[in-house]
Amino acid sequence: MGNDAGHNDRPRRTEHTKRRIKHSMGKNGTQPTTKNVTPAITPWSKNRVKNTETGKHVLIMPGIGYTVDRPLLYWAAQALAANGWFVDRLDLKLTESVEFPEMIACMERVVDEWRKAALEHAAESGEEPHLLVVTKSLSTLSYPHSAKLGLRVVLLTPVLNPPPFDRHKSVIPAPLPGTAGSPMPLICAGDADPYYDDVKAHLLTDHVRTYAGANHSIEVPDDWQTSLDYLKQVTQAIVDYAG
Repeated sequence: MGNDAGHNDRPRRTEHTKRRIKHSMGKNGTQPTTKNVTPAITPWSKNRVKNTETGKHVLIMPGIGYTVDRPLLYWAAQALAANGWFVDRLDLKLTESVEFPEMIACMERVVDEWRKAALEHAAESGEEPHLLVVTKSLSTLSYPHSAKLGLRVVLLTPVLNPPPFDRHKSVIPAPLPGTAGSPMPLICAGDADPYYDDVKAHLLTDHVRTYAGANHSIEVPDDWQTSLDYLKQVTQAIVDYAG
């Protein structure tokens, strides 16, 4: 969405990728493909531990066009892997006719499958499970489902105001009903992001980081120095939240 939309450098889904999805999801895992959405979860090649060697598992989820190799998500993965987290990354292949409800439903099923496999791998490690989901833009719309599962979630540029191109007017409800006792999410967003609403953000969580002049990519146009400062601050906020 917005500044996410100009980058479609998603990797092709090869047979090797399919095998890695099954391995990541677990022996009984399914691939929640729909008519217009093909998800692919792969373990990150830069992981420093095996998935059965740690209880700390994180799923990195993209935006529309803002792939997991874009700065906010890439450096989140780098920092978490350095702290012993096992990183899985989601790619979404979308058709031109896809609509938001189908994408959201698919992402919710992805979270279910990933959570099941991550808990199995954590149990094999002998460590307490610590699960985290890092979302960006489109994928933040899966947050209500993740919250009901009791997952900790990072919401990067959450969709709190509906994008004009979504006829369904999809947003994260704020406040979010039915999540009493669930962990509060971490929200990071720019105050120049048209899909962000600071009042609604504070109805969802006490953990809100807002960046002055930043757009939907948490970047300040024509100011690379501030943009890099914000990238570092967001990454540190994610590390602190992950614990």
